[in-house]
Amino acid sequence: MNRHENETPILRLTDGIWFDSGPVVWSIESLRLYQGQGVALIPDGPDPPIDPSGRLARILATLSTPEQGTVEILDENVNKLSYRDVQRLRVRLGFVQGYGGLLSNRTIRDNIALPVSVHGNLSIADEASRIDRCLDEFALDNVANLLPHNVDGATRWRACLARAMVLRPRWLVLEGIGDWEMDRGRGTAWSRFRDYRKTVDAAVAICLSRRNPEFEEWFGDEGGEIIKYSRLHDKGIA
Repeated sequence: MNRHENETPILRLTDGIWFDSGPVVWSIESLRLYQGQGVALIPDGPDPPIDPSGRLARILATLSTPEQGTVEILDENVNKLSYRDVQRLRVRLGFVQGYGGLLSNRTIRDNIALPVSVHGNLSIADEASRIDRCLDEFALDNVANLLPHNVDGATRWRACLARAMVLRPRWLVLEGIGDWEMDRGRGTAWSRFRDYRKTVDAAVAICLSRRNPEFEEWFGDEGGEIIKYSRLHDKGIA
């Protein structure tokens, strides 16, 4: 018997989805992800003319919609939700937008504090404790009072991951692999990522722009699954 038979999927693409990126339309087949599962989604074939990973990540994080198909997250049909209900659902998600996504006029601390203060439902003391612990775990203490443009790209990405995980969401979407190639998964950010997967009843999707055999092997060793999605056709060519 499938051990997930009686569980509700965290992500469900019942009939798959189609989405475009520049001139290319891509297709992902039907997919279900349950708690504890992780996938790396990679375009099949030669390197695409325009990176599709950002578009796909935004769809999986409820920030965009596919051209065809239904996205269900935490048993919610995203296509049918009102704006208010989408905002409510996003409280339960984490999204890491490449090396960006931080507010440029807020410090690293303030960026990480934003989801806690808006959605955490914690006391002021508990908020401060949660943020301080997160800064320590991600080795961001020394840059906490700096603005994003005053730190390097790897540090910005680590801060993006910290912000996405600070409320311990059940659905986490990463656009790209950040600083993985600097230390092959042995650094602070990816250590916290592994801890998260072990301790939170969550599912994870990592959207890559192209094949990366070393990362794919590492992710497989971490219990993740590699899924390739297909180039369906160029726009205007059915």
